Amino acid sequence: MKRYYEHRGKDLFITSGSSRDLAPGSFGVCAIGGGAEGWSVVHVGPDGDAADLGGEYYFATAEEALAFLRELIDLMIDGGEPEGLRDA
Repeated sequence: MKRYYEHRGKDLFITSGSSRDLAPGSFGVCAIGGGAEGWSVVHVGPDGDAADLGGEYYFATAEEALAFLRELIDLMIDGGEPEGLRDA
């Protein structure tokens, strides 16, 4: 299983496989134990190395992990400004 999403120009994948299947520069939501143990969020660097963005925090559903990843991308792009202050 691999589902593709795009958020603000960034490639996001939900996968039951490992991050090794993801292209450099992409973000992933990866199943832990087939999803039974939760979901992790990763970013694959230019050399193909995956960094766990959630640390030791895992998500109960893929949708929760995807929402976290979208918020994280928003913070990276907008420099951490709250949504109401953008373009002010």
